[in-house]
Amino acid sequence: MKIKFNENEKTIEIKDGLKQQYFLMKMALIFTLINSVINSVLFPLFVLNEKQLKWMGFIWIILGITSTGILIYHRLKKTASDKLDISDISMLTEKQIFGRKRFSLKLKNGKFRDLMEMKKESDIIEMKKLFEEVGIKTT
Repeated sequence: MKIKFNENEKTIEIKDGLKQQYFLMKMALIFTLINSVINSVLFPLFVLNEKQLKWMGFIWIILGITSTGILIYHRLKKTASDKLDISDISMLTEKQIFGRKRFSLKLKNGKFRDLMEMKKESDIIEMKKLFEEVGIKTT
């Protein structure tokens, strides 16, 4: 991952491929949602056993609701922008999940921009130093 500060435009440029990852994830969730709707509506027409109908319909409804929830969450709370204005960034947040440090930028509009691939301690120190020099608060 490469994070650069563009002094002319007062922006931070992040090159980590997150936009492609989010796109593929959203496409998979959309296909799951479409499949869920189709199988919840059309599947009962072809099933002969009523027990199978109840369980399969229940599973597809759960998958559809879960896919919808995740899609809404990503639409409202996450962003994958490669270029962020300094004025839009509120702070750099650090979370410890399953023993791993995860970093994200909290934006002033309430969304988060995850910073992936921060594995080396030297990368973490360099990133924190860059954000402190720019004037972004770190936690």
